[in-house]
Amino acid sequence: MSQQLEILTENLSQWTSVSFVTPEIQKKEIKPFVALAIKELEGNPDSRLKSLMSTDKFSAVRAVVRHFARCRSASKEAWSQEDVVTFLEGLRFSPECVSELASLVCVDKIYENIPTHLRVKPGLAGLQWKIDMSLSQSTIHSESANPQRCKEILHRHTHIILILTLTDGQNHVYRLSLAKFHELRYAVASALKGMIVLEKRKCMRRD
Repeated sequence: MSQQLEILTENLSQWTSVSFVTPEIQKKEIKPFVALAIKELEGNPDSRLKSLMSTDKFSAVRAVVRHFARCRSASKEAWSQEDVVTFLEGLRFSPECVSELASLVCVDKIYENIPTHLRVKPGLAGLQWKIDMSLSQSTIHSESANPQRCKEILHRHTHIILILTLTDGQNHVYRLSLAKFHELRYAVASALKGMIVLEKRKCMRRD
C-alpha cells in the first residue's frame, strides 16, 4: 500500500454511511456537488444548497471532498490517480462517478483556498532509533573508570537517537538521555492505554 492510500484509508469505518448512498449517485451530479462542496468549505456557501433535493447524495460527496482537502495537506505530493481511484472504488461509487470524481479531486488548484483549520498536520510514517555510546566510551577511557564508575557513566552519558519520518517526507532527529527516553516510552504507553479504554466506551461505538 502506498503512503497516500494509507493516509486516505486510515479510518475506513467512518465511511459506512457514505457507502450506502454512493451507488445511487449519477455521474452528472458529481461536478456540481464538488463545486458546491468546495464553496462551502471555503466559507462561501452557495445559495443553491438551501434548495437541494438530493441532500444525502450531496452530503456523501461533500464528505469525500472534505476528506481529500484535509488529507492533501498531510501529503507532500499531488494525489496519485491510481490511489484516488482505489479509494473511491472502495466507497462503492460507480465506475463513471469514480472517473469523474478522481479527475476533479486530483487537481491541486481546488485546495488553494481551503481554510487552515481544515488542514491536518503531517502524521508519523516511520520511526528508527539507535544507541549512541560515543560519549560514554570516551569518558570511561579518559577516566580509566572502574566497573562501578563505568555503570554510572553509561547510565548518565548514553543517549538514544530517534529519527522520525513524517508523511510529508520530513525527517526529524532527536537525541534523548536514557531517562528522557523512558519518560517518552511511558507517555506513549499511557496515551495508547487511554485510547483503548476510550474506544471501549459505548458512546464511542458505531451502531
